[in-house]
Amino acid sequence: MALLTFLLAFAAMAQSPPMRAVQISILDFKSRAQLQQWFKQLQAAGINTVIIKVFQNPGDGFHGLCPTRVPAGVYFQTEAAPVVCDLTGIVAEDAHRAGLKFYAWMDSRYADYGWEGRTDLHSLYYDLESSSYKTGRGLCIFHPEVKARLLHLYYDLARYPIDGVLVQDDLMLKHNEDFSPLAVHQYLKERGQPVSPERFYLEIKNEAGKKVAKDYTPEFREWNDWKTMKLLDLADELRAALRRQRPGVKFGCNFYYETALKPDKGKEWFSQDLKMAAGRNYDFYALMLYHRQLGEELHLSGPDLDSALELAGKNFLALIPGNGAPLFKLMTKDFNNSEPIPVDELKRVIKLIPQRDRAGLALFPSEAGQETLIPDIISTWGTKDEKNSSQRPDGRGDPGGVQKGKP
Repeated sequence: MALLTFLLAFAAMAQSPPMRAVQISILDFKSRAQLQQWFKQLQAAGINTVIIKVFQNPGDGFHGLCPTRVPAGVYFQTEAAPVVCDLTGIVAEDAHRAGLKFYAWMDSRYADYGWEGRTDLHSLYYDLESSSYKTGRGLCIFHPEVKARLLHLYYDLARYPIDGVLVQDDLMLKHNEDFSPLAVHQYLKERGQPVSPERFYLEIKNEAGKKVAKDYTPEFREWNDWKTMKLLDLADELRAALRRQRPGVKFGCNFYYETALKPDKGKEWFSQDLKMAAGRNYDFYALMLYHRQLGEELHLSGPDLDSALELAGKNFLALIPGNGAPLFKLMTKDFNNSEPIPVDELKRVIKLIPQRDRAGLALFPSEAGQETLIPDIISTWGTKDEKNSSQRPDGRGDPGGVQKGKP
């Protein structure tokens, strides 16, 4: 019987269509009828999944249809954090009514709502410039109170009829986090090694005269491997908390583009490792392959940028096995000026990704009015590769120059 159940589940999974999703930061509607109509239009345009933000950070825009209660928190009922309003159930119901799957987009280490002043619950980072420790933005995953909150939040989120959860890209640790006492003590206990910045960083001064890490020592890499494993362990616990409440819910995490384009650098800067993560068997892995952001941060354009995008796509698909597990997230708006990305530009980016037919696609950010452009984008995604290039970015685009995540 157990074998039959497994085979039926495997067959159903194999027959599931690949994800064609939009990721939504703000539902800016004045009435529920407007929301329902938009979901119908998305479904008619070829979308089968909506990924919607269920957390609220200070300063972000609020979802419509919501009488705002607090400036930051979550959009579902829980005792583990402040509640902005109970909107998740309504959105799930309307998405399902339109024939769409509903994935909740939820944060993790940055969910410090109500704990903003609790420095004992936050990470510590080492500031290379001042050679001192400072309180980080993110919570300390080694603190039992933090872990209890996150598990409680994810368990309560799964009380709603969600189909999946996408974990925000805050489930990471920068190269100079976490020097909190609990992390240092646990590392010493488990690995028998001290944690000290003097043992980790090979420092230089950049062109602006600021101290940066030029490279890292073998001791750093051992410590970073351990941090990466601890983040993945926490992700496993979050998935388990969800499935205790809702066994069939899909689970996936966001990964920075560096983790595919330059895996060693992605691991050093964010403690993210796609190869290690692949061993945890998530339902999907979301790569934030935002082409204009990549080009700006790496100072790439033209053929060099194209080669970098192609290489990142090829590496990602090689690291994440199976059909449907890799999910490419493409930007539909310029993050600097909010201007829409021209469809022709987006289609050109899509054609650079080899063997994309076995991967999912998510468009971010999405809002009402874009649905008329979606069929053309999805059609382009479904076309066969026009070439199988072996181009590689030249040395000018080495991601070693990226400063993101390196205070």
